[in-house]
Amino acid sequence: MAPVPNGGTGVRLRWLGIAGWEMVFDGHRLLVDPYLTRQQYAGPDGTADLRRPLEVNKRIIDWVLSEHVTGAPEFILATHGHWDHLADVPTLLNHPKWNGRRIRVLGGETHLNLVRAMGIPATREADLVLVTGGEYLRYPLRSPEKPRPDYTIEVFRSLHSQLGSYGFAPAGTLTSRPKKPATIGELVEGGTLGYQITVADRLRVMFLSGTANFAEREVAGARPDVLVLGASGNAGVHDYFERALQALGWPRIVIPCHHDDMVTALDNPEVHNTVNREVVATLQGILGNRGRVLDPRHLEQFEL
Repeated sequence: MAPVPNGGTGVRLRWLGIAGWEMVFDGHRLLVDPYLTRQQYAGPDGTADLRRPLEVNKRIIDWVLSEHVTGAPEFILATHGHWDHLADVPTLLNHPKWNGRRIRVLGGETHLNLVRAMGIPATREADLVLVTGGEYLRYPLRSPEKPRPDYTIEVFRSLHSQLGSYGFAPAGTLTSRPKKPATIGELVEGGTLGYQITVADRLRVMFLSGTANFAEREVAGARPDVLVLGASGNAGVHDYFERALQALGWPRIVIPCHHDDMVTALDNPEVHNTVNREVVATLQGILGNRGRVLDPRHLEQFEL
């Protein structure tokens, strides 16, 4: 990894809560699972009530786009189809601040069908990019003026968290556009993906951020400098943290996510207190002196 002249990498991350991230560098911006609404999802017994009506918090979305994520991304990377990852993507694509900006959305067949069903402008249809794992994409497209990319995106097949019952909900796949979803249960997983963004020859950042599981043999050989790792819901996964760090060659920086309460509003100062910070200590204990674990705060940008 080669640093930029000022001694840093020039790559900045911003945690959007749950599994959402903004990554900016050299005038480029990418978003991973940009879900900002954070609606209530539990029933009276504290478990997820998949019959709950799907909500969009336009006030919070407007605020985040005005105060924090102040420009349109070149790519939105979807890890899977659940509401707390995908539900705000159509509203973002329809947002006036992003009018006229080309934004490509990477996702699996189910994810793109859900985006279509929730409603996007016809002009954005061509920018829904189907990926299944194994793709190695460059930006910008190759040309005589740009023989080398500014950055690349590698797509990895991944797995959803396995909870105490060894399952998860809502499961399922979609091979065609469904009716417009009305409940959170209609946003099904549809397969899970991970992504690695390589910034020129400076930095490799892997997002296994959407869930707390991964397909070990799919990522074997990848050696990210930075690993953004989903942390919750791995009770049924054998040695999840240890296996992930070892399989990826002990990344020098590990950043946990998907370990907040998922519902406290992003503009509520208490949102930072809903994070399970025991995860940070656990990861640092496993990583030891081979690297360090960062403890991100919602919406606060930091340089890697």
